[in-house]
Amino acid sequence: MIMKYLHDRYILEINGNRGTLYSDGKLSFLGDAYIAMKTFINNCNSPEVTKRFQAQLSMREECRFKNQMKEMKDGTRN
Repeated sequence: MIMKYLHDRYILEINGNRGTLYSDGKLSFLGDAYIAMKTFINNCNSPEVTKRFQAQLSMREECRFKNQMKEMKDGTRN
């Protein structure tokens, strides 16, 4: 299922782990969905857009934080 988000001149399409970002109707990014989402948020520069994706951002950061803590505990972090 393709999810589509619109804001001003930007369109973000997410299909599984693939993301496509359009700016002014032109392809701006094609690749990882998380990177496409972050680029969409940064380009839109809108609190409403950031709020819309807050759950995804929080979940990703929580996983990253847990991995960093595990690495520090195991002594595998450089």
